[in-house]
This record gives sequence, C-alpha cells and structure tokens, in this order.
Amino acid sequence: MFKLITKNINNKIDTKLMKKYQTTVNHLVQRINLRLLDGSEMMGWVDLIESYDNREILAMRNKANEWNQMKLKYILVVGIGGSYVGVRATIDMCCGAFDKHAPQLIWVHNMSPSYIVALKNKLAREKFGIIVISKSGTTLEPAINFRIFRELLQKNVGISKLHKYIVAITDKEKGTLHDYAKNRHIQTFGIPNNIGGRFSTLTPVGMFAMILKGLDPLQILKGAKQALKDTEDDDIFNNTAYQYACYRHYLHVSKHLQIENFIVYDPTLQFVGEMWRQIFGESEGKDGKGLFPSVSLFTTDLHSMGQYLQQGTRNFFETTLVVEKPKLDLKLKIIDNNDNIKFLNNKSLQYINEKAFEGTVLAHTKIGKVDNIILKIGTNDEYHFGYLFIWFAVAVTLSGYLLKINPFDQPGVEQYKSNMFKLLGKR
Repeated sequence: MFKLITKNINNKIDTKLMKKYQTTVNHLVQRINLRLLDGSEMMGWVDLIESYDNREILAMRNKANEWNQMKLKYILVVGIGGSYVGVRATIDMCCGAFDKHAPQLIWVHNMSPSYIVALKNKLAREKFGIIVISKSGTTLEPAINFRIFRELLQKNVGISKLHKYIVAITDKEKGTLHDYAKNRHIQTFGIPNNIGGRFSTLTPVGMFAMILKGLDPLQILKGAKQALKDTEDDDIFNNTAYQYACYRHYLHVSKHLQIENFIVYDPTLQFVGEMWRQIFGESEGKDGKGLFPSVSLFTTDLHSMGQYLQQGTRNFFETTLVVEKPKLDLKLKIIDNNDNIKFLNNKSLQYINEKAFEGTVLAHTKIGKVDNIILKIGTNDEYHFGYLFIWFAVAVTLSGYLLKINPFDQPGVEQYKSNMFKLLGKR
C-alpha cells in the first residue's frame, strides 16, 4: 500500500496549472522512454527490475549460506555513498532496531582515525567477513579501509583462507577491485554499467547484505515491480511519482522555497531519509539549481528544531513518510495516575505517535504556513522498501528533467576528489 497526500499544501496547484505541467510531462516522458535525454542511458534500474537474473540471486544465497555455516559474528560492509546508504536503509527499516539476527553488520563508510582504529582493535582476534563495494576499486575511502581490514583479516585467518571471508561487489568486467578479486579467487558480484551508485541498491550492492540478513529478495523485487507498474501512466493524476515531482518543482521554482525537510517518526526509517537525501540531492544539485534535502526524526527533532520549524524563516516545505501499521507495537496499561498520563490507558504507542504526527502537520500547515506532502506506506517490510526505492527513482528522474538538468551524473563530486588527490601528492 502506498499513498501520496497533498491536501496540506497551502497554495495547491490548481487544475489549470496542472494541465500546463501535464503538457511538459508528456513531452519529457516520451523522451525518457526513448532514452533521448542526457543521462537517461543510465536508467538500467528499470531493466534490472523487469528481468532480474535469478541465477545471481541463487549465487548470492549460496554465498550467504556458506558464511552463515561459518558462524561469523561480524561482517564489515565497506563502501560509501550509494554503496552504503541504500543497503543500510533496507536493513534498518526491515530488520528493526536492536536486530539480533546474526551476523552483525558493521558499516565502514568513513576515514575517521578514531572510528577505524577502534574497530580494528575490536576485531583484533576475530574471524570476520568483508563485503567491499566499489565499482572501480579506486574510490579512496573504501580502498583504504579494505586494505586495512583485509590485512587484519589475513593475520587472523591466514593467507590461504582469506578469499573465503571476502565478497567483492564491483564492475563485472574490469577495474582495480575486479582484477584484485579475480586474481585471488574471491567471490564477486557485478554492478551493471548502466546503473549509477545511488540507484544501485537493488543490485548486489544491497541485495547480498539483505539476503545475508535473512530478508526476502523476491518481496523486495515484487514491491519494486509494482512501483514501476504504478508509475507507467503519463497522466499526472494517475501517477503519484509524477505528482510528487511536479509539486516539488512548483514549490521550488514558483514559490521559491529552497529546502525540503524529509520527516520520519521512527529511528529505523532515518536511513530511508538519508537514502532519499542522496538520491535527490546528488541528482538535482547542479547548475545553481535544486532543493536542499534535509532529514528530520520526529518527535525527537521537534524538541530541538520545533521552534524554528513553526516560526522561523519560511523557506522550506516538508515531506513526511508515515507507516500505517508498524511490525511492532505496544499498548499501555496504566492503573495509577502518578505521572498524570492515565488518560493514555489502553492506547498504543503507534496511536500516540500518529496523534503526534497529526498534531504537528496541523500546527505547521494551518498556523506555521508550511506546505506538507505526506507519503504513506503499509508497513516496514521488504515489499514496501522495494516500492519506495523505485518510486523515488522514478520521481527524481522526472524532477531532474523538469529542472533541465541531467539527474544521473555528479560532476561536482569529482572536484573534491581531484583536490584531495593533489593535496595527498598523487601524480
């Protein structure tokens, strides 16, 4: 189940204006489908979902079973950006907080010396697995961390067994990591050339870790396929992803809002927000254009940012992701009234959280004059993650082209890398 609710936009797009968007959308979608727009050749995620290779799923399951039989306590996921955010979003959303399903995934996604050395000390005498994710193998952060931890692993298990403890997810045919793995008989899974990092979560980049944690890849793909089906219609009124793209464009370009604050009410969804932030921020932040994507966890952030959101500068709108029926809930049983909350007797935490959401939307929209778009999903499971991921991908594709930019490249990222390599003395 997925719903887009736009009734809380204060200056709602009227029918006449929507018809103007429809004309533009028809033109763009026709060219998107024919892969005629800049970057549209990188929409391989559409083909991937429509015809996923079952042999690859089987190979990933076999390797996951092999590692489970080895009873590894820890698995390091070495990656950054799209090689990290999406897979963590899936695990957090579907496995929940304080997940006890072995093995424990440890995310290695930065070069902080304090973090890396502390982790190295923690694993000093452990046998652990490594999932290293890098299309080229030359991205500096995963390259450094892979070297550090494979050397530690080799010390712990011996060079002859090292290959059994590593999985490399990389280019299918070439590259530094591909060649390293093949030369050492390390299991590899391929990243298609026509799928960029932030759109790669449903490739082995994310799927292998999902399978390792006991998630069902077929349910993820089922949700993704349904999202593709639901977003086939060119009619904006029948296509929620296109509606979302048009509303965002209107609020940014016509109302001159600069920030989109993506809100969740559950810590296990916070990385879904981070995934959304990367997909939209990296796709649209070009040529001096694009909304700044911000992520908030409510009700926590209402006690730190609530004053600003209610009465501060009106340069933002909100998009709230709501789960209707979480997999876990608790009903309060209150006999005494020592803390003055007996009025909540027999109320569930989900019910209370819902009322916090409803009260916040009412305060922000009616009094604070903040536009609020609401996304509703049925529950926090694999199907709904797959649906959300593809829905975001479809929405950002149209949203980028409405801004007249290529939503699939990231030329600005290369500038910091170039400067960093120069400062480090690379020739």
